[in-house]
Amino acid sequence: MAVCQNCHQKWPYSKAFKRIMWFNSPMKCPHCGEKQYVTKNTRKRSATLSGLVSFIIIFSGLFLELSFTSLAILAVAVFVIAILVMPLGVKLSNEDEPLW
Repeated sequence: MAVCQNCHQKWPYSKAFKRIMWFNSPMKCPHCGEKQYVTKNTRKRSATLSGLVSFIIIFSGLFLELSFTSLAILAVAVFVIAILVMPLGVKLSNEDEPLW
């Protein structure tokens, strides 16, 4: 879960969820008001998770020979699970780190 690097308070799940939707902009800590940024490693993990979700959807459609409806249901389910799990791994930093 996201922890403020300034006051070391744990962010609520709802704030961490909002944080993952806006990676590029800083957000203020709900406890101390200091700007916090998502770390470079968190951004890389989320990109990897997105690639994994895409891989699962594409290859399950190819190898399992699912109908379009079944594939759509699987895609939505995998996407929702990935979005709900992502805030649990958010790490924060006091400084904006370049991705490369």
